[in-house]
Amino acid sequence: MRAAVRLLQTAGFLCGGLQAVSAGAADPSAYIVLTTDYVFRGVTFSDGNPAFQAGADLALDNGIYFGIWGSSVDISNGPTRQRDLEVNYYVGYSHELQRDWTLNVNAVAYTYPGTEGDIDYDYFEYSIAANYKDRAWFEYSYSPDLFHSARDTHNVELYAEWPLPAAFLLGAGAGYYDVSALAGSGYAYWQLGVTRPAGRFDIDLRYHDTNRAVPIISVEDRAEARIVLSAILPF
Repeated sequence: MRAAVRLLQTAGFLCGGLQAVSAGAADPSAYIVLTTDYVFRGVTFSDGNPAFQAGADLALDNGIYFGIWGSSVDISNGPTRQRDLEVNYYVGYSHELQRDWTLNVNAVAYTYPGTEGDIDYDYFEYSIAANYKDRAWFEYSYSPDLFHSARDTHNVELYAEWPLPAAFLLGAGAGYYDVSALAGSGYAYWQLGVTRPAGRFDIDLRYHDTNRAVPIISVEDRAEARIVLSAILPF
């Protein structure tokens, strides 16, 4: 399965891009994505509007991988706290534990270039993920200092996929983002979607939802149910 598709299907595991990397390949890969909405852990980061995304990564024969991923965003917390661009840098290591299991560890720098105001939204997150037969993933992520608040966060997520007739792929996932140290509570989120190749593109239709909005992270209209259509073009 093509890397860019995995990126979209796991968008909500950070690591959309990280799990897309093949640890055995030494060639670079790149992709662009046009989507009707950028959703991260169940919350829209583009205010329900279309977003343009692109990324590139390189996996080495020794299991080390690194890359960059970016997206247009529309997150407003007042006139001096508008975020319009997100750029993420990541590095990690993938190791095959046994025939059916692979372990990934990685670090990601989330950055928001051009953001003005008195809050620094850039932060680091560290993750460990287990992959079973490229069909099921469990990931735990930790940030020690979200938005330079000196508050830590934890995220756990499970994602699985199943091949269907006519080249369709069904994917489903659920997670819990614990931001209680910063926002007073955490929230659950989930997704369900199908992906299918269409020429050079992969087309993905996906449903996202959460059980609540939490302060600082989201508001009601950003955390509500939504359907997202995306086209992914890998190079």
